[in-house]
Amino acid sequence: MNQINVKKPYLLYVGNAFPHKNLKPLIKAFKVILSSKPALKLVLVGKIDDFYKSFQILCQELKIEKNVIFAGRVSDKELKWLYQNASIYVFPSLIEGFGLPGLEAMENGLSVVSSDSSCLPEIYSDAALYFNPQNIEEMVKAILEVLNDEDLRSKLIKKGYKRIKEFSWQKCAQETLEIYRSL
Repeated sequence: MNQINVKKPYLLYVGNAFPHKNLKPLIKAFKVILSSKPALKLVLVGKIDDFYKSFQILCQELKIEKNVIFAGRVSDKELKWLYQNASIYVFPSLIEGFGLPGLEAMENGLSVVSSDSSCLPEIYSDAALYFNPQNIEEMVKAILEVLNDEDLRSKLIKKGYKRIKEFSWQKCAQETLEIYRSL
């Protein structure tokens, strides 16, 4: 990668840092995970705004800034590389309208560990391992379970490939056209 110097292993999050995205508990959970996985990194991809800047300060306060990479905006090529080389995609969100980044992760062969709130279990079905986003211990447990279990990771990846077939822009356009025709 040209702009981002990321070494494996790492967890990945892609998106903005608005409060409902629940990144503060993710960062706190990551600090706990580092006690057993000190080489692990957390890569956060999204425009560096005031929300992300507050998390940079939090990482300094928690003394984990060397393990958390604030990638900012990245090119499509870099994003694909990040998805394809991460250990896990983590989605701690409290509220989502759809949860597209988790599906992008699945499309790129990445296992997903996700919040069990909002629409995410409906979208990801059995292709993700879920946790209560308001329970840091549960988040830690789910992430470590997938990190430590190669067989589980492999199963989630296979289920993700199967699940992603349920979603496509072509299918969306076809279903939208059918609705218009029915009217």
